[in-house]
Amino acid sequence: MAPRRWALALLLPCGIAWIGRSFAPTPRSLRRLRAQPEVATGPVEAVGKWWNETFEFWDALEIWNAPSLDTDKRPEAVELHSLVEQILDLTNGTVVRSGAEAKAAVPDAKKEEVARILELLPAASVAYYRMRFTSVLSKRPVKRGFSSGAVYANLAILAVFARVVAPRLLAAENLDDFFEAVQPLGVPDRASLMGVLQSIAEFDTLVKIGLYVLVFILEKLFMLTEFLPIQIALKTLAPIIFGGLVQGALASAATETLAASCNFFIGRSFLADRLQGFSAFGSEPLGRQPWFGRLETAAQEEGARLSLLLRLAPVLPLPFDSYWYLLGALGVTWWEFAAGHFAGCLKTAFLDASFGMLLLTSVGNDGSVVQSQAQQIVLVESVAFATVAVLVGTVATRLINELLGLDEEEPAQAEQAEQAEQAEPVAVRRD
Repeated sequence: MAPRRWALALLLPCGIAWIGRSFAPTPRSLRRLRAQPEVATGPVEAVGKWWNETFEFWDALEIWNAPSLDTDKRPEAVELHSLVEQILDLTNGTVVRSGAEAKAAVPDAKKEEVARILELLPAASVAYYRMRFTSVLSKRPVKRGFSSGAVYANLAILAVFARVVAPRLLAAENLDDFFEAVQPLGVPDRASLMGVLQSIAEFDTLVKIGLYVLVFILEKLFMLTEFLPIQIALKTLAPIIFGGLVQGALASAATETLAASCNFFIGRSFLADRLQGFSAFGSEPLGRQPWFGRLETAAQEEGARLSLLLRLAPVLPLPFDSYWYLLGALGVTWWEFAAGHFAGCLKTAFLDASFGMLLLTSVGNDGSVVQSQAQQIVLVESVAFATVAVLVGTVATRLINELLGLDEEEPAQAEQAEQAEQAEPVAVRRD
């Protein structure tokens, strides 16, 4: 393998060194040293622990074991149940599906009372389901499950690559087979890439670079990553536009970071105050939510790692490129954002640039060259997946735990257990 083919294998592990100080005690990490959970010492114990935590997670979601409305004693449930019972009493037990049916099922003397109850039902229903939603999310097993989800997602991607993509790559005998094999990764087909190359072939280099940057910026601003493989196509074309694998990969990562910075500065300039006061379904503004306060603290103290986490693992249920608006609104410094985002881009930048480099260099070569290139890409991608798994397993999991408040609950639970143990009466022998 040529030296530059090892570029990704050498560059990405440097990210581990960059975040190595994550393991050094910090004011936030020292708080959770007061109480460490019991760690499984063997494979059997580890599997048992995983099984128990998985069962607790699904049980805590209340999918099949949710309390019925008539047995739930929480105020929101009691209020909604009372309104439903009043409607049933007024309609003599008739189940109605709309306000019109309810009014038609009662005498004229009771229609005014039915109308009053129907006005209260929507707000009571929203309050009840909001209570259910926040109650489920506040449970520790659910928080712990979301924390593990980032790691499981990366393992699932690795499994798909190893099971579906890698064998087809290794079996590719020509360029058409190769690009057909990588389509599950979102890479456009060879004909589409060649069409783009032919359309920009007559432009000067500076014009090509300018168009490249402009398309990247528009793709980020309008969050098109969720719908179109524009970003993957741009990264695949990078070595052709910038003249080489390493140059193209680094240039595409830098351009992506520059484009994401546009979202970042828009979020900082226009969304910071609005984000603080945002409220959904009548809940408290985000600025008063405990989890949002922890998110702001993480943004101020560990902005680079938070940016790296969001670039590597889409842990928030939001469009991917909206994360950069959010980080700008949270007050992360631009230098930390740029460093974390750029480091997170390197894996996909080198992978997609490898496809583009193969498209550029394999024209006219025989099948053995394609197979050799495919083997190199499989090797480099495997190293990249392993590196990303380490990063997500360390930085991502720790940050998610802190954002969800798991690290604050463990010391509190340990302190309560210690107080309960000290409060237990001690039997004294009288003989």
